Amino acid sequence: MGFDETIIHCCAPSLCGIKPACLFSMNSQNFKSGTQKLHEWQGDFSKEKKFFVPLKKSENRFLFFVYDKNLLEKVCQKSENFEYLASKGYTPEKGLSSVLAELLHRLAVNTDFPHEVGLFLGYPLEDVIGFERYGASNFKYSGYWKVYGDKEKAIRQMNLYKTCSGMCMKWLASGLSVPLAAKKYMGLAKLAPNSLMEA
Repeated sequence: MGFDETIIHCCAPSLCGIKPACLFSMNSQNFKSGTQKLHEWQGDFSKEKKFFVPLKKSENRFLFFVYDKNLLEKVCQKSENFEYLASKGYTPEKGLSSVLAELLHRLAVNTDFPHEVGLFLGYPLEDVIGFERYGASNFKYSGYWKVYGDKEKAIRQMNLYKTCSGMCMKWLASGLSVPLAAKKYMGLAKLAPNSLMEA
């Protein structure tokens, strides 16, 4: 996949405002081919408080953290999530900027992903703790993440993410840019949210 396709495939739900964040890697060649577009897109997306954060992991690999600031703030402000992050050494009482700075530092310097990253990606706290406790065992369902709690709710959410990515990929293939594909999805979500659930 090219740069545009990789961005849509990996983070359309965050760019479309239905997922707090997405995390994926990209090779350096693909990243360099899209740096100008990324700069231009950031101007469009930052107006809606959506941001791209590329982290260089090696000479050949970049890690991308793409997030919706409004959704991420809601995640971090939930009382149980607040307490969990504090127990992991974050300072949620100082606000999202402090939490994000710590997360990005850990992503940049650690070889493995910290367990709590799932919380930022929109996974239920019960599932984040379940994976931390049981690893790849005792789960009820496996999709975008391992589910240890409400299976039906998780599947609905995963299907919404899948539909969003699929629709945006089709629009991209038809000639729309990444920002326009995201705007089209958000427009449809406001006008007919049920149609997106059923697509």
